Amino acid sequence: MPMKLLKTGTDQELTIERVLHAKSYALTLNKTLCTGCGICVEACPREAMETKTFPKVEGGKTQSPTVQIDEEKCHYCGICDSICPFGAIDVMVDGQHLISVVERESFPQLIREIEVDATKCDLDCTECEEACPLELIQVNVQGPSGKKVQDVESWPDREELQVVVDIDRDLC
Repeated sequence: MPMKLLKTGTDQELTIERVLHAKSYALTLNKTLCTGCGICVEACPREAMETKTFPKVEGGKTQSPTVQIDEEKCHYCGICDSICPFGAIDVMVDGQHLISVVERESFPQLIREIEVDATKCDLDCTECEEACPLELIQVNVQGPSGKKVQDVESWPDREELQVVVDIDRDLC
């Protein structure tokens, strides 16, 4: 249970702190570096951050979005610190810059397991191939011998044919 939860702010920065008996945690958001892009908001596993947008004033300059932090939800994991492309967030533990998810090697990783159930694909469908911007997907139709069929329409028994979806897994 925290001894103190603190939130202080100026025009240049916002700091939240959690002070315990043995440790103290602080997260500082540098408002001059923050662009309000929202990457930290999307990455936060505790939903402790949110982007505040401002309505456009007719004839006036558009105000950039700002990031708000809920000191009660934040667990000072440091994901926001490590992911911010502008270096606008610093997480400190006992006065030292420390990112616990990096130190403990618990940072979320993207698992690239791609599976396509080609039995559900129509013989004439190539939507996934066309949608891939890197051209890493190839859809082919094979006959019973495993050879590529060029003209599916003229094949005598379409039930013999199967769709094969090849994905370049090294680049995808």
